[in-house]
Amino acid sequence: MKFNKLYILLFVGFVVSGTSCTKLDTEVYSAYSETTFPKTPEQFVAVTGPVYTSARGYFGDYFDLQTAGSDEVIIPTRGGDWFDGGKWRDMHFHTWSPSHEVVRNAWNWGFNAIGTCNRVLSVLEKSEDSEQKIQTIAEIKTMRAWYYYLMMDAYGNIPLVTTFGSDNALPSTTPREQIFQFITTELHENIDKLSEEKSEATYARPTKWFAHALLAKIYLNGQVYTGTAYWDKVVEHANAIIASNKYSLENDFLLQFKPDNGPSNTEPIFSIPFDPTRATGNSLFLKVLHYASRVTFGLNTNPWNGWSAQPAYFDLFEDQDNRKQQWLWGQQYNSTGQPLIYNGINIVLDPYGYNLLPGSEFDIGGEDNGGRLAGARCIKYYPDKDQVSNNAGNDVVVFRLADVLLMKAEAILQGATTGSISEALEAANIVRKRAFPSNPEKLFTLTSLTKEAIYKERALELTFEVTRRTDMIRFGKWEEAMLFKPANPGETYKRLFPVPASVRNNNPNLDQNTGYN
Repeated sequence: MKFNKLYILLFVGFVVSGTSCTKLDTEVYSAYSETTFPKTPEQFVAVTGPVYTSARGYFGDYFDLQTAGSDEVIIPTRGGDWFDGGKWRDMHFHTWSPSHEVVRNAWNWGFNAIGTCNRVLSVLEKSEDSEQKIQTIAEIKTMRAWYYYLMMDAYGNIPLVTTFGSDNALPSTTPREQIFQFITTELHENIDKLSEEKSEATYARPTKWFAHALLAKIYLNGQVYTGTAYWDKVVEHANAIIASNKYSLENDFLLQFKPDNGPSNTEPIFSIPFDPTRATGNSLFLKVLHYASRVTFGLNTNPWNGWSAQPAYFDLFEDQDNRKQQWLWGQQYNSTGQPLIYNGINIVLDPYGYNLLPGSEFDIGGEDNGGRLAGARCIKYYPDKDQVSNNAGNDVVVFRLADVLLMKAEAILQGATTGSISEALEAANIVRKRAFPSNPEKLFTLTSLTKEAIYKERALELTFEVTRRTDMIRFGKWEEAMLFKPANPGETYKRLFPVPASVRNNNPNLDQNTGYN
């Protein structure tokens, strides 16, 4: 996105340091001492900045954790590339362990962010009473609830700490159901203190509609988290967003993901701002593109030629579906429209070109006319020609209206007593119509709108939006076979990731999730 004064202020804050998440007491250094606290809007922005800069890790370590083991992506070894100690192979085969790098890094990111929220709240709560203070505290508590939701979804039973200080005892494990209750209570207690405004001023901050979207999301998965279904609550919170008339679907599905996306987009409810120099960390374009795509998109660095679609996932997309435009496959071209040649090889990306080398578990070969050309590549977040080194400027969309509409439709199909099947049909078809604007026969009917149809539609609509693992678990698909990986029906415990070994070494009060050593 393009920065203006708001974003410069938002991302100028005190420095956050610390790598241990065991006590959730990340040190935060700032201009604000124990006797000097924020008073002006600019000071509140500066104090809270680290809470929002922390969010950028959502599209790094946490994205990797949630995405690499799902059916939407394959990250095979391509000759000498992408072996990385076998970590992507382990994610694909669901053979991760408590010492796995991705498992550890995502945990550390999430709990460092929670510790930052606790530290900022400790400063804010000592400031003078004001309307600004009330709203800002509500915003930080809402952000903390989001971070806790992400950690609960991935790891289940986790430590719950809401205070900051060196006197905090090493926390013990809190059951997932209690974490669920904490998150929902926090959101309900703070939702009316949040702004209802959708504008540049509230962009990248939690509004009332952010809280409704997060509540809808957590209640959608409530049966997984607690054993109790909350379908009516999903509809309630989805309806609140829809009735606000603050959001509408973009006519162009991909517009909201482009490098210049931002507050002017009509569909996103919450986004994380990125910039090639001032808010770095969006490097997805490097993960997905072939080396030669540098020429196609006018990049100043070579992509890494890694992440690509599994064939069965790619096959979900019909040719008439506008959302298929997010994929690169087949003959590739340079910026002038000529066939793309790289090292003497014509670059033709093969969505089905995954052939394991003899005797190999995960190596699909390193030749340019073989494994290095395998797989359709997702450019939903369109490559930024103004990227700097490894950093693009596309803001990352966390919640948006299309997801809300599909959540509402699913909740009704799952058994919500509020909302009719016709309402579910209307919600799902708002999304579907954008995908097939010239093919009304592709719209859902009362007979074709099934739970399985919604599951597929979520795949088509929400690729690379950190929803697929959660969807697969909710629909009972997580243990099914996928490319190279056999079915593992006896390993339902892998619906949770393990507590990292390094964290338990530092804090023996934390229990390991069932099934892991």
